[in-house]
Amino acid sequence: MNEMQESLFKILVEFDDICSEHGIEYFLAGGAALGALRNQRFLPWDDDLDIIMVRDEWNKLLKLINENPEILPEDSRIACIENDKYYRNPIARYVDSSTTLMFISEAIAAKSCGNQIEIFITDPLPNVEEGQEEHIKQMQAFLEVISPHYFVSQNVPIEDYEEHQQLVFKYLDEIEKRGFDEVIQELYEKLYSCPMEKADLFRIRWGIRISLHKSSYYSKQRYVELEGHKFPTSHILEHALRYNYGDSWMYVPEGDNQVSHNPFISDQNHPFEDFSKIYLKHIDQEKIIKAYEGNKRNSVDLWKYKKYLDIDRNKIRGLIDKKNIEKTVELNDYDLDQLLKDEEFELIDDIFKDYYTHQFYAVPKRYSSLHDLGDDLFKVTVESKIRQGTYFTGRKVLDIIEYNRPMSDELQYLKDVCEYCRTLSVAIYDDFDVDKVEETLKKTFDGFENLIDTYRARLWLLAKKSNNDDDYRNLIAEANRMLSEYPEDGEIMACIAGAYYLLGDQDKSCEMYRKAVDCSRNGFVWQFAKKHAGIDKMNEEEIYVNSLSQ
Repeated sequence: MNEMQESLFKILVEFDDICSEHGIEYFLAGGAALGALRNQRFLPWDDDLDIIMVRDEWNKLLKLINENPEILPEDSRIACIENDKYYRNPIARYVDSSTTLMFISEAIAAKSCGNQIEIFITDPLPNVEEGQEEHIKQMQAFLEVISPHYFVSQNVPIEDYEEHQQLVFKYLDEIEKRGFDEVIQELYEKLYSCPMEKADLFRIRWGIRISLHKSSYYSKQRYVELEGHKFPTSHILEHALRYNYGDSWMYVPEGDNQVSHNPFISDQNHPFEDFSKIYLKHIDQEKIIKAYEGNKRNSVDLWKYKKYLDIDRNKIRGLIDKKNIEKTVELNDYDLDQLLKDEEFELIDDIFKDYYTHQFYAVPKRYSSLHDLGDDLFKVTVESKIRQGTYFTGRKVLDIIEYNRPMSDELQYLKDVCEYCRTLSVAIYDDFDVDKVEETLKKTFDGFENLIDTYRARLWLLAKKSNNDDDYRNLIAEANRMLSEYPEDGEIMACIAGAYYLLGDQDKSCEMYRKAVDCSRNGFVWQFAKKHAGIDKMNEEEIYVNSLSQ
């Protein structure tokens, strides 16, 4: 743990103690839950903590603290919209006030400017027949109104935006006439009245994304270890992580995918009041909030024009990407189909790397806009991803194509292959379902008989069914046959290493685990390498990440 993470861990233990003592349920979520499940530790780049609380439990916690403020340790506090009119964020926070982590959007309230646990409050969502669609529209407008500092409705479809805009302006007009508190209280009573037991889905109180979760995710707790301490999380955490992070949740990300926040002041040794008291005496919080609210109207009014411009820019960017790919192929006299046959995957990735950078950048991702390369180019890059064992990247491309236009039969076939790979992944990592893996492996796809995902699934089955030395030797022999075809696959290497470990051959096990962690970013490969061979790849990653920040 770095210095900030030590502070985060301290307040998480504090928070857990309060909840445990008073029978209040919460669920560790986000990056902390991901790091706990994969490696029992913080992700090296983590700089906050996420937890989920259903509204009834949040109300219990807030009532407890309001009536017994002495429960909170001296340097800790709760920041939420319910207890401060200048704190205008749908996410509540448990804050370490002895530190400083300051963002512009939170500086006006100056309540949550230290290391913090972000509390995502979930509310039961009416089922479809009980007005779910209308409820979501009203909730999105409500979240827009209570968040004056930033624009939260970035994902509202353009065709629905006029209706959304009218609803936001209606709420803002009511606030001007009757006051913020009265209008917000009415909306609370209206939007948070769905009975918990009737809801199949929960909506997280967060504006930027319409984040829906199955209510079953948070019906029961299970405990996971984080930095030597056990914390509660969802009893089906794997499913929740796949929902939040996608089909590659078991892999440790690299580079730009290691998401950190960017405060304008970060100081682990001074309380944030040392900074906030300097500027608060020079500003009028009431005037600033009113100015923000005026700016909100302008943001809502201008959004659709900005979106049209962004979409047009992205179309142009897509045309440029396509022309650059075609030019690269022509200048180098590449035959892309032959490159696929020859498994020149690194070269193919290099040809398409700018496309992926631009297609999955924030703006096109937000609007689900497509940089259309045409079916022939899409076929090459998606098939390449599937054959490399990264079907989830190819599937993201196919999903966005399907959202924007009809797919050819050839691309639909690739989508079916991706779904096959995904079914195996869910059965192995989320459900641990031997029968489902066996059933799925019976399916065949012409031209994709020897997929790396198929090989990994077969080895997983063999490992599950192995219980004596002969079985482990058979597993090693089978894995070595697969390794001759995929010599750089760390997950196959990890199967061999695990079998040697069970045979008691520590030297061969350690040797193969070292190769495995160097060839794979699968967090569970790293976990077993540490457990069985003492190879702490996550610690090596932490040293590397810290060196980049210095």
